[in-house]
Amino acid sequence: MPDPTRVAGAGGPRHVVLVGLMGSGKTTVGKKVAKLTGHRFVDADVELEARTGRSVADWFATEGEAGFRRAEAELLASLLDEPEPLVIGAGGGVVIAPGNRALLAGGRALVVYLHGEPAFLASRAQAKPHRPLLAGADPHELFARLHAERDPWYREVADAVVEIRPHHEAGEKPKWRIAETVVDALAGLDRVGGPADDVTPEQRSAPVIELDVPLGDRTYPVLVGPGARHRLLEVLPVGVRRVAIVTQASIPVTVDPGVDHRVFTIGEGEDHKDLGTVEDLCRDWAQWGLTRGDCVVAVGGGVVTDTAGFAAAVYHRGVPVVHVATTLLGQVDAAIGGKTGVNLPEGKNLVGAFWQPAAVICDTEVLVTLAPREYRNGQGEMAKYAFLGVERLPDLPLEEAVAACVRLKAEVVAADEREGGRRAVLNYGHTLAHALEIAGRYDLRHGEAVAIGIVYAAELARLLGRIDGARVAEHRRVVAAYDLPVAVPEGIDADEVLTLFGRDKKAVRGITFVLDGPDGVEPVAVDDERVLREALDRVRA
Repeated sequence: MPDPTRVAGAGGPRHVVLVGLMGSGKTTVGKKVAKLTGHRFVDADVELEARTGRSVADWFATEGEAGFRRAEAELLASLLDEPEPLVIGAGGGVVIAPGNRALLAGGRALVVYLHGEPAFLASRAQAKPHRPLLAGADPHELFARLHAERDPWYREVADAVVEIRPHHEAGEKPKWRIAETVVDALAGLDRVGGPADDVTPEQRSAPVIELDVPLGDRTYPVLVGPGARHRLLEVLPVGVRRVAIVTQASIPVTVDPGVDHRVFTIGEGEDHKDLGTVEDLCRDWAQWGLTRGDCVVAVGGGVVTDTAGFAAAVYHRGVPVVHVATTLLGQVDAAIGGKTGVNLPEGKNLVGAFWQPAAVICDTEVLVTLAPREYRNGQGEMAKYAFLGVERLPDLPLEEAVAACVRLKAEVVAADEREGGRRAVLNYGHTLAHALEIAGRYDLRHGEAVAIGIVYAAELARLLGRIDGARVAEHRRVVAAYDLPVAVPEGIDADEVLTLFGRDKKAVRGITFVLDGPDGVEPVAVDDERVLREALDRVRA
């Protein structure tokens, strides 16, 4: 493994310093980072005791925290002056002193912030004796206060932030994965390899963005950025012994879950997103011996994550699933939020379940493998977010654009997990899109159909007096900027489309559309067939 302390442009060897609250694992992870890089590990507290002959507890008892911090600052300066690069596990309070923050940010060290939620770190720290700051304090109150005070300082000096989560407690492999993540984050390595030949150096070194879909005790992480697929082991549920990887033969992306696993391949295209495929998967899993304590990993686009997710939801009445989304459409939409399902001849996604994943990985590095049309397919879903509150979306770097879409969808899902209200806005443009896809004779990809559906929804909203012509023009401009179609294919039959509108999942009392308006995008029941037909005429070529 290449040495992150000798990364190009570093101006010679540099030290690696791990910072974070007590209990974040600076010593455990630091020792593993040292082994990976071949450098000596130094625990700052242990080194201070060795140099002064006084324990940290003794420093606090005799000199107070102020005296300890002065000694800590002198030690930090001394360690950073060492000629050979070290891996240093710093004390939790090293960032309190402005002078220390200046030293850490001064270019002699690559700094990694090991971040964990305060309640989790409090539970870990309680298990370790001789923590002077814990003496006589309520651990949870203390960690909440320390996190509020120090988190901005840690982030100020950090070159990278790595999340520490409860499932890292189980065994050594997750801890090694954290150490490897630290090295990758600092050096921008493509450690495992894969389809990355067209990735620019800037994209390769971009940090992985870590988000959460906040659902209480079912909250799960979403990792967005180049190389994120290499962190699969880190996000697997605790105790998983074997993994069923579901993918398609055409997908040039492989993953290593770090445990016993087998690959199950499903057919290509929407024709194989059906109950027959679900039955095949469940029978194959049963023959292999997959249990409720194991996990399914879906590697692919929307067809794979929808189908594997639904199979996971019904097999043994539910087994965990992790989605590794390999298409832009999957990363910004299909893999997030727990909607799973398959098609019937009568309609799209008519059989399904809400089954939240254990984690989602959006590795933007793999998007370079997509054909131009498949990439635009994802941009059709991205286009809708421009009208749901994501600002300047086309101007954002790819990782940030994907993360912005994920962040908004996570917020909506948290507020309305089962689509009883607000979540319906995520179907903007989808009513016509699904009708066009079901008709199936027009060679449209899903994102292309959504793009046409967005323009149709704008024209329908104008006919209903909800928006004006300028707003419709903005819809057309956003969609066209992604080089997406803005008109229905020739030969579209209006009667067939209106019939299909009535079969849409959102149709509860009449035909429901998601439409723009003075209060933003929202579900609207429309029962005027004449208006529906006129809007359709306005999106003909």
